[in-house]
Amino acid sequence: MSVDIRSLRDIPRIGDKMAKRFIEHFGSESLAIEAIVSGDIASISQVEGMGQRYAISLVHDVQSKKDGVTVSDLLKTREAMDVYEKVLDLVKGFAHTSYARDKINIFIPYPSSRSDIILEMRRSVSSYMETAALLQDDKEIICLLTKVKQLNLKFTIPKVRDRVVITAEQKMFEYARERFGSMLDVHLARSLSEFIDTARGYSHVIAADDTYMAFDFPEDVKPEFLSDLKSAGNWQIIPEKDISVFAKNLESITCSIQAVQLLRSKGIKFCAGIPDSDLVKLASVLSVIDESGNITAGTDKEVDRLRSATAGIDQCVNDAVKNANSKLDESLLNSEFTLRGQEMLKVMKGSVELKELVGKKLRTSYHAVVKECASEICSTLNLEKKETIFIDSLFPEEITHPLETDREQLTAFKQHLEKKILKRQLEHKREVSKVLASSLGVVRDMVREVLDFDVGFAIGCFASAHCLIMPEIVEGPGFGFEKGRNMFILARHGKVVPIDYSVGVTSFSPQGDANRVVLLSGVNSGGKTSMLELLAQSVILAHMGFPVPASAFEISFTDGIYYFAKSKGTLDAGAFETTLTEFAVVADDSSKLVLVDELESITEPGASAKIIAGILEVLTENKQSMAVFVSHLSELILENTKSSIRVDGIEASGLDADLNLIVDRSPRYNYIAKSTPELIVERLSKKTSGREQAFYAKLREKFR
Repeated sequence: MSVDIRSLRDIPRIGDKMAKRFIEHFGSESLAIEAIVSGDIASISQVEGMGQRYAISLVHDVQSKKDGVTVSDLLKTREAMDVYEKVLDLVKGFAHTSYARDKINIFIPYPSSRSDIILEMRRSVSSYMETAALLQDDKEIICLLTKVKQLNLKFTIPKVRDRVVITAEQKMFEYARERFGSMLDVHLARSLSEFIDTARGYSHVIAADDTYMAFDFPEDVKPEFLSDLKSAGNWQIIPEKDISVFAKNLESITCSIQAVQLLRSKGIKFCAGIPDSDLVKLASVLSVIDESGNITAGTDKEVDRLRSATAGIDQCVNDAVKNANSKLDESLLNSEFTLRGQEMLKVMKGSVELKELVGKKLRTSYHAVVKECASEICSTLNLEKKETIFIDSLFPEEITHPLETDREQLTAFKQHLEKKILKRQLEHKREVSKVLASSLGVVRDMVREVLDFDVGFAIGCFASAHCLIMPEIVEGPGFGFEKGRNMFILARHGKVVPIDYSVGVTSFSPQGDANRVVLLSGVNSGGKTSMLELLAQSVILAHMGFPVPASAFEISFTDGIYYFAKSKGTLDAGAFETTLTEFAVVADDSSKLVLVDELESITEPGASAKIIAGILEVLTENKQSMAVFVSHLSELILENTKSSIRVDGIEASGLDADLNLIVDRSPRYNYIAKSTPELIVERLSKKTSGREQAFYAKLREKFR
């Protein structure tokens, strides 16, 4: 069944307001629909007013509209749904991304009417299992996957403050302001002087028309002329716009590229639409930007030199000046001055200052120290010849002591270096932006494929970790298995006793026995409830197209799973009536599996046995039904029915050295097992002393 979704309003529960939120979040209606149809629960959950539960429900609604069934079509009881949700939680534990953990919720069990979907899923999951067998211990791919996240396309680009678009035309000004105004400054210059005054405040000036092209500009104003701003790409004016998307998602994108390359190197076909050469080129381009969108160190030696000079200039100048003052102090201390008579007369008459005479005597020494200081700065900062002019102008020609720098000149030099850095960075950014501008769609698809890979990989790793096998589908009705393992017990305790069992027609059934409806009797704590849980896990997994926890498994598909857990205590009249109403649904003629745990607690034993016997008779009459009822009333139930119902048993044979029950967890066919309460009493007797032990000993006598 195909569903044509052309509008968000074609999707159940999405009205105009909700549709608007989806479009605002995803950027377009088509992207929003794509997210819903593909089951991108993580992204949907981030829409304003949404949550994970709503997102899951919404995706399931669309899925059910497409498939013609819902999860409740197979899982008929709350307990069955609980088992399904716990199974999903186990699978989620193997996901390496939050995207995969959320998307695993889209996998549901299907009834036999959609066996086509189950079989299709089996093929996919079998492929996941092969991949997991190859990669589950590959730490590199796992490390890469943990760093991949969905692309964040919703963020504000910081305004570029060092660049400006200037135009003399009103219409061009309005166009430029509309297109670029939120990302950089746009000015209207009605005269050349206004143009120059504005331009001096920026490191890079883009003239959006040729009005002032023929004029001579001052040395510090070097505009870039664009004759047709409207045809210019973003990479020319504001390359940061395209770069920022990649910079904000840099780790996810680079790790996705590496993951694709690694998977291909392992022989796994992946992202077929992206050639290896394109991946190499993209990786190379991304390697020159950092997460802020700036050019990384090592990309351009000149930028690295300028950055190093800018970062070290204050410390370098301070150290050099401190060293120069030490030398000047030493020079003064070691200097001797002889004044000629004429010079002494001038000082005495006041026609010349003594300081002036001393300065003339020290001038040579002073300039030598200053020159050495400037040379030290230029050498340490690795400055070019043109840049040394700025350093020479840092120190006054007139002798001063202590030596001080001209702070305005130092600031001007820093600005000069910064402008050179920004200019060269802009050249690189433009080259990067040209490549990235056309790559966003490809990258978005690639990251999504890597995330979707993790969904399948998680399922494969789950199957491998639990040693699951794909069950064989039989006509049935029936199911049978060898070495079945309850995954919930394994997850809780790290170990579980495997069991064998069969109901209905399978190769594991006792010879000549095709009973579809059975009673399971046996000892308390013998594993009856755990086995029902194992059956529920396995049947649900099989109907999802997933492997099951056994060394061998055969199963026939069914239309409904009714799992009724053990009720707590005797029910009142209203609850008793409700319980009977729940069981009334099993009376239809559809195929079904019914799993019931100790229904006898709903009322007194005699009445319970009659009710259970009646339910079993109804199930026996339906040739497509299978049922396992756990009960301590097997003999009473058999007395109240004429139907042929098999009774299997799990029995304890004694206590081990640690006073634990010795139990064969696999049910014994056609055998009524006792609950053996005397063993429990015996264990308590041996574990206690004094009055308590005497009490339990008295109880033991009652069983002899």
